[in-house]
Amino acid sequence: MMKNNLKQAASRPYPMGVSRTSKGIRVCAAYKGKKDCGIVLFRNSDKKGTRILFSENSRYGKVFCSEIVGETDEFTGYMLYENGELFVDPYAFYIDGLDRWGKNVEPENLRCRLDETEYDWGQDKPPLTKYEDSFVYTLHVRGYTKAPSSGLELKKRGTYKGLIEKIPYIKSLGVTAVELMPTYEMNVLDIPKLGNGSNSGNMPEGSFLNDNRTSGKIVVSDNGLIQKGNSVRQKINFWGYKEGYYFAPRTAYAMDSQNADLEFKDMVRMMHKNGIEVIMQFYFNDNASEDLVCGAIRHWVFNYHIDGVHLKGSYTAPGMVCADPALSDIKIWYYGFDYGRIYGGKAPAVRTLGEFKPDFMYASRRFLKGDDNSLGDFIKAMLNNNAESGCINYICDYEGFRLADLVSYEHKRNETNGENNGDGTVNNLSWNCGIEGKTRKTAILELRAKQIRNALTMLMFSQGTPMIFGGDEFGNSQDGNNNPYCQDNATGWVDWSQAEKGFNPGITEYLKALVKLRFKYKILHESKAFKLMDYKACGYPDLSYHGIEAWRPDLSNYSHSIGMLYCGLYEKADKEQDFFYVAYNMHWNPVTFALPKLPDGMTWHVLGDTDTASDNLKMHSVKDQTKIACAERSVKILIGVGKPIKKTVKKAGKTK
Repeated sequence: MMKNNLKQAASRPYPMGVSRTSKGIRVCAAYKGKKDCGIVLFRNSDKKGTRILFSENSRYGKVFCSEIVGETDEFTGYMLYENGELFVDPYAFYIDGLDRWGKNVEPENLRCRLDETEYDWGQDKPPLTKYEDSFVYTLHVRGYTKAPSSGLELKKRGTYKGLIEKIPYIKSLGVTAVELMPTYEMNVLDIPKLGNGSNSGNMPEGSFLNDNRTSGKIVVSDNGLIQKGNSVRQKINFWGYKEGYYFAPRTAYAMDSQNADLEFKDMVRMMHKNGIEVIMQFYFNDNASEDLVCGAIRHWVFNYHIDGVHLKGSYTAPGMVCADPALSDIKIWYYGFDYGRIYGGKAPAVRTLGEFKPDFMYASRRFLKGDDNSLGDFIKAMLNNNAESGCINYICDYEGFRLADLVSYEHKRNETNGENNGDGTVNNLSWNCGIEGKTRKTAILELRAKQIRNALTMLMFSQGTPMIFGGDEFGNSQDGNNNPYCQDNATGWVDWSQAEKGFNPGITEYLKALVKLRFKYKILHESKAFKLMDYKACGYPDLSYHGIEAWRPDLSNYSHSIGMLYCGLYEKADKEQDFFYVAYNMHWNPVTFALPKLPDGMTWHVLGDTDTASDNLKMHSVKDQTKIACAERSVKILIGVGKPIKKTVKKAGKTK
């Protein structure tokens, strides 16, 4: 007999977690050992709680599973314990106590909730957008709207509510999927116990503790703690790529921290209403169990209606998730997959897996800056389109330079991270356009804006799924910091005022025009890879390459230019069948490209030119249909318009 007439009843192991039943509270939890394992139940205002020790009859290996029956309605929270020490249930669906951003909270002061709040999803349906029809927008929930320049009222900045208010803007870009950096619950501060038994506790960010373990030099521990001399300074893990409480939403990202789950669901529902999918990033260690990994993702898919996951860290997690039948419809992103094991040698009917490799980033950056021996890799990356999976193409991700910094800095500026500029990649493949960092020189600013337009054009004409990082579309800068994982400040936040200053304000509109163009013409976003041959006997390959001579591209190591011809005749008669010719000249001198002859009845028109500051793609005629001049470091987009005239052939007195 226990307090409050509580009793333990037998219960089967699995699923893991703590939940209410018609009789009481069911507990299934894993422990490190086999003795002194139990649960503490809390009432609303109860700090001590009611401690229940599990009996040996409840044990299955190191898992204890028991149903606590009796007067349990008054309990609202719980914590697990072992050998007298409290710890958070890894399967808890909501955790109270981490709602204040940047505040260190000891595990024993947290509380796992017992009751889930019902939510009316209404007619919510997943968009299920195919990879070839997708445009991905990656962002950090807090960083995206935290800055005053976001235009949101203070209480909504850096929250799910704030992100909801930005949905109309995100939709206006043509985005079909939003990828969220980690939004599961975690303590963003990892402060170790000090030698004298004290702890950094609830210190504000940037404060110091005295400790005698260091002398003079800076030491950065694995958990991001900075030590200098006799001082210790805590550092916030702003990005959140670490272990956490995978079943619970991040309460610090909610305007109302008591209802973070409802706010997150509101956000997903509104995204879906606007045709936008929600992809969540998860970081797992290699020792994460299959039950934890798959259980967490199933929880977010079933209860939060997310559309996919981007797996980080663990190399074993992708195989676990791909093998789960209940997750066979969601998008799963990772560096690469064992397709033979997953599909048994057969291509899937619908591509749900997506490769998130940096291949396109490296190839396009090298070609953009004018490196020798880069054209071959660029062509290959532009064509990448797998039958087994989608291919996520990006020039800038959360790691590395922002797009504005890619054309403004050749060297990282990470000193404020507190690691003597030793963190972050040195392989940026960037070019500052002549001056390092900020400048007021008009010629440099115009060149940088042109390079951004070049980069976006490359991205939107690639055959993979394009992805940009939120804010890159209007020149958001991190002042050269290529690894702001700990910068919960103006460096790590999106500066919305950059949309009207610094670079050409028309960059955003130019991107919108590119997105509309891409998705209007099927030839620009095919589901299958180009064959580079005339397999329909229409007189043109589906895609072909050209140079200063038509049909004879210069593919040498020192070539910096290429013309790509997309043949619209491979599309169905009821679709747009226009031709496209994209002339890429990343050379520092102008180049004149020879234009391939179009079918009779069609003529070339210039649709866009990154050498000009125009923010829209406006068509104008070309006088000389045999060639086109392309300025240095620029891209020209041409469209062949009209209807091909079918020639008549007389034979045996008949006209065909």
